[in-house]
Amino acid sequence: MYSAHAVEAWLRTRPERVEVIEFLPVSGARAKYLRDLAAEKGVHCRFLDGKEAVKDEQLASVGWRAIVRPYPYASLSAFTRLEGPQLVVVLDHVMDPRNVGAVIRSTLAAGGAGVVIPRDRAARITAAVESAAAGACAYLPVAQVVNLSRALEELKRAGYWVAALDARAEQSLFGTQLPPRIAVVTGGEEGLSRLVRETADFLVHIPMDPRVESLNTAVAASLACFWWRKGQAET
Repeated sequence: MYSAHAVEAWLRTRPERVEVIEFLPVSGARAKYLRDLAAEKGVHCRFLDGKEAVKDEQLASVGWRAIVRPYPYASLSAFTRLEGPQLVVVLDHVMDPRNVGAVIRSTLAAGGAGVVIPRDRAARITAAVESAAAGACAYLPVAQVVNLSRALEELKRAGYWVAALDARAEQSLFGTQLPPRIAVVTGGEEGLSRLVRETADFLVHIPMDPRVESLNTAVAASLACFWWRKGQAET
């Protein structure tokens, strides 16, 4: 089920993605706000009878639900054709939708250009991802690619440096001035794949207390995003 933040963001940016929003007869202020916004944007609204709430616990709890068309993935060229300083975050087979959503939100917050995910063995952009991203998916392009290492090579040909986060790396993220045009790669639950590690221009680790083995991938990506932003602010 899509969150209110996600639906509101699409209504404001690309309302045609929202097919219909269904409401129970009795709903709260948030539902009324979405109903008014949907009407303003020309999105169809439909009222359900109380029997629907018996079938759908989430509908019963919030009073509405949205039927949304599939997520419109961007192409990698959306990033390669950009000029000047840019940040792209590449997720190496991250399976947890909450992590993917959190990374998308952090990338947008840090001023990044977008996120790249692989087509296979990875979370796709679903309602769970969009809810975790709290509306950021409507503003930040996400490209889905067949081959991640090939996509990194394409980014490199477009002038991006590729930095991969790796706990075994000798170089510290916080001792590194990240290039203004960069693709930051973070691994999923199983870490970086071999080909992705070999494709990277350099590897960096995030220094931390030795009692902590590793960071959640979304937290690690967020730190890298804002380290890049800090560097841009200082130049």
